[in-house]
Amino acid sequence: MELAAKVVQALVDTGVREFVLCAGARNSPLVHVLDENRNLKVYTFFEERSAAFFALGRIASTRRPVAIMTTSGTAVAELLPAAVEGTYSSLPLIMVTADRPKHYRGSGAPQTIEQVGIFSYYNEVALDIDAENSHLSFKSLSWKKPVHVNVCFEEPLIDGPIPQIKIPQHPERIRLPGQLPLGTLKEMEKFLNTHKPLVIVGILPEKAYGTVLEFLKHYKAPTYAEGISSLRGHPELQDILIQSGEQMIHRILKSGECDSILRIGGVPTVRLWRDLEDKYRDIPVFSVGFNHYTGLSREVQHINSLDLLSQVEFTSKHSENVKINFDDSEKAAKVRALLEKYPNSEQGMIHSLSKKAKGASVYLGNSLPIREWDSCADLHSLPLRVAANRGANGIDGQISTFLGWSSTETENWCLVGDLTAMYDLSSLWVTSQLEAQKFRLVVINNGGGQIFSRMFKKEIFINKHQISFESWAKMWNWSYQQWHNIPVTTDLADKQIIELIPDAQQTQEFWKELEALWKE
Repeated sequence: MELAAKVVQALVDTGVREFVLCAGARNSPLVHVLDENRNLKVYTFFEERSAAFFALGRIASTRRPVAIMTTSGTAVAELLPAAVEGTYSSLPLIMVTADRPKHYRGSGAPQTIEQVGIFSYYNEVALDIDAENSHLSFKSLSWKKPVHVNVCFEEPLIDGPIPQIKIPQHPERIRLPGQLPLGTLKEMEKFLNTHKPLVIVGILPEKAYGTVLEFLKHYKAPTYAEGISSLRGHPELQDILIQSGEQMIHRILKSGECDSILRIGGVPTVRLWRDLEDKYRDIPVFSVGFNHYTGLSREVQHINSLDLLSQVEFTSKHSENVKINFDDSEKAAKVRALLEKYPNSEQGMIHSLSKKAKGASVYLGNSLPIREWDSCADLHSLPLRVAANRGANGIDGQISTFLGWSSTETENWCLVGDLTAMYDLSSLWVTSQLEAQKFRLVVINNGGGQIFSRMFKKEIFINKHQISFESWAKMWNWSYQQWHNIPVTTDLADKQIIELIPDAQQTQEFWKELEALWKE
């Protein structure tokens, strides 16, 4: 019990204020400590994978480390997907895993696996402690990757009174100073002043919105702001934002109007980013992110400090490009006309749905939803904030992350595909423990993974099905509605699942006419 209390106290001292708990026998000392210290915020789960993704959502929302606690054995392995996402998204998930005594290792004893090192690359450090070696310190961490704390407990597990945890006024957590190479600012200024870059803005930490906005306003380069940047459609950027879609980026690059790419924020969603590996491999790229990942396998100039944008001085700025603005506006008007022509297509439904999410918190699932939001969401109905799991870009744990990220101040909309929802059916378990209300969970049910239908032309990739989500809503006591079109007025419950059923024919017609539009 003293060892369990020492672990919890060390976490609290370093700034952890929320714990996600998956109770079991081997971690029962930790369970008792958390249960008896009611000044700690604890969320309980029965299933570790969803719990870990929920913790990522809490980290993204609070910008603090969050600890998830599991029992021993395969429960630990369930944390790996979230550890991968946390690594590439720079979210400090602290994974506290209970273990059997060290001398059990390699024996094949029940619920004994090799827990130390199980996360391999996907943790900053793995600490292996027990009663004899209980030194625990977090002071030297960068807090840009998950952390593994493996705690070995001997029996009897409950061997004494339950200690009390003290909440310090000033947590000890210390961030390492940014270690930018000398001359980095000058390298960036040289790039910006000698090139004519097109700017692509990916996902941004909320605290960086203002810095990036001011930079874009002053630099005035043509900018493609993805929805997850929360700057898409921003009224102060109307004269530089590309509004007609990703295809306009290709036109601008091929025309020579821009000769390079400046990436700001996370690794972009747009297909163009992958094309920079081959089709556009000769185009110079400078990226400014929030971690050390460049997002490309080829060599690029990269810095991991968004704050540096506030220090940049320009000797030359972009002047407003009348031709680009005219072409983009013309194409954007034609795309809007297609969305109105095919209102029950998948794209048309997302366009109409986005108007209902104005001023809300919007979470976008990977695969088609995030791409269709970027191309089809209404530019004049801005959400207050937007998020997604764009570290490893997987479709697992999406709803759990959304629930953890949700706000008490706004409506919370989540847009995911049908297969994504099926990956995370246990996520709604935590709903009764949340302070946030007004959840609108939208599942686009198009009968499978339709993103592959345009890539491979083989049904085996699609995983076709005829599943409805009504029973799932009933299982968790959520309200359910099925929409074949977007209603003008809605009557939504606080916990609402909306199953969208797009018109497959209209969707195909939209794609055909959109492709024809860009061949003009």
